Amino acid sequence: MGPVQTLAAVLGLSTVSGINLYLTVLLVGAGQRFGWIHGLPSDLAVLGHPVVLGAAALLFLLEFLADKVPFVTPVWDGLHTFIRPLGGALLALGAAGELHPVVKVVAVLAGGTIALGTHGGKMGVRLLAHTSPEPASHSLLSVAEDAGVAALLVLIYRHPAVALPVIGAILVATAFLVPLLLRTLAFILAGLRGALRAVVGRGHRDEIPVWVELKALELAPGGTSPILPCVARQVKGVPRLASAYLVQAEGQWHLVHRRWFRTRSLGFDTAPGPARVFPGFLWDTTVFLLARKPQVVLVGRDWRHALPAAVPPA
Repeated sequence: MGPVQTLAAVLGLSTVSGINLYLTVLLVGAGQRFGWIHGLPSDLAVLGHPVVLGAAALLFLLEFLADKVPFVTPVWDGLHTFIRPLGGALLALGAAGELHPVVKVVAVLAGGTIALGTHGGKMGVRLLAHTSPEPASHSLLSVAEDAGVAALLVLIYRHPAVALPVIGAILVATAFLVPLLLRTLAFILAGLRGALRAVVGRGHRDEIPVWVELKALELAPGGTSPILPCVARQVKGVPRLASAYLVQAEGQWHLVHRRWFRTRSLGFDTAPGPARVFPGFLWDTTVFLLARKPQVVLVGRDWRHALPAAVPPA
């Protein structure tokens, strides 16, 4: 393997391991065994052993099935938060071949980090998709991921010079997905907490942060009506799944949130309440209007008591 192919293999195997480790091992092992891939380092040649291929095929089948069930996928991905980065690090080490030990150490560190990043990006996208669980779209997403892994492996070993910029683009996109992952995890945990707490109690005004109360006083110096936590699902100028607060001030509802360490507010169209409210299992979907366009926010079940009644627009 030349230097370009070695670099492509180290980065590429790490990248796809974070998406589907078992398919990566299966395809590289099968390529070695059936002569589709030549010149693999000895540490990777072992992937062609029948026992390794059999284990990889069985685990890939389990993952293939788990990926098609919306509420099973997050559990499976959660269990693999440690397995995929470790596998990515080991495959990167194997791809480094007979290089200097210092290079091998760098390959292990880079491989584990890259695999963790792509795993986190995949998990963030999947968790976001689970906010509207629908089996067909989840199956298509899973098949697209598997096809992407296979295509990238072909590029790595057939056209490494083409694979390198593709891998770079994937890693840049993954970096942008990290904030989405954090927001999505917080969203899922908050929804579960709210649903459990709604069984025995409900949210209270003393839980509202001081910075929200101060913004509410700025919006209505004479006093405010209800304030309740929410999550922005589709609101102009607000990141998707960002935590926010609904504040009623002087007859108008506002969305108060923080971005880049600044407190911001967005006033919805003047109305006594939201245009629509759709009760849900974890979250109630609440639709306000802004310039007559729908703005969707989600309110936890433990704050359902503070939601205003829906008032359809005239």
